[in-house]
Amino acid sequence: MTLGFIGLGAMGLGMAQRINKDHALKVYNRSPEKAASLVAEGAQQATSLQNFTDCDIVCSMLSDDAAVEAVYLSGDTLALPLKENSISISHSTISPPMVDRLVAAHERANVRFLCVPVLGRPDKAAEGQLVTVAAGERNTMNEVRSVLEAISTRQFWMGPTPRQAAVTKLGMNFMIAAAVEALAESFTLTRKAGIDPETFLTLITETLFSAPIYQAYAPLIAREENPTPGFKTALGLKDVNLAQQTARDLRVPLPTAEVIANQLRTAIAAGYADEDWSILARLMAQTASLPPIKRR
Repeated sequence: MTLGFIGLGAMGLGMAQRINKDHALKVYNRSPEKAASLVAEGAQQATSLQNFTDCDIVCSMLSDDAAVEAVYLSGDTLALPLKENSISISHSTISPPMVDRLVAAHERANVRFLCVPVLGRPDKAAEGQLVTVAAGERNTMNEVRSVLEAISTRQFWMGPTPRQAAVTKLGMNFMIAAAVEALAESFTLTRKAGIDPETFLTLITETLFSAPIYQAYAPLIAREENPTPGFKTALGLKDVNLAQQTARDLRVPLPTAEVIANQLRTAIAAGYADEDWSILARLMAQTASLPPIKRR
């Protein structure tokens, strides 16, 4: 079985490395030098998007709707030449309407399609420790299980309609954004009162908030660390905006989303667009006239 992978950014590269361990893999990235480490490990480098016609499964990890459209679509037609009855997997965090367009284009081309966004940070991608949330035809998901197991420790099927996975991912990212903002505010509040951030960090992560998301982000926020690669603030705003648009379409209120979106917009205006979105902690501390954290 031959697999293809398109998009070797911070997340995509780690995912492709995991898949390459167990499968014959062909890779493509707009900046071809990013494929060098994979080629050194036995992957084949595609010179263009026209080189995936022999693949049984083609995965992609792209940044947003525009990038996905540029790779997959020409109007309402599937521009990516995939062989009939092959399986196309989008791991990107994109809007439900874009997923609907992809579904229609793949159906016209007689290519099976799954929407399978992932949960986790780039370091977890490189370790195969992501979580996948998939939607689409259940039997098709079963056919790609070995691929999903290569990149993730748990796999969730969200339903038969691909957009269900997209909505799930937006809901999860919205919750992460809310957690990051709450941590930023709470650390600023307690630090302004003279409470040691490390003590507060231990209290958070070892008692009431010992969940993985707090254990991942609380240390970054307590120490004002800036991981590289991280999850860019600009992408965080994109996801919160998509969550808001989806909520409007479904007539669901998301009252805290605008607060978070405003904070992310402020961070971007301050020059933090490409920083990990935990930068909200530094922004909040600056607003409260707190000096930078002294590194230990």
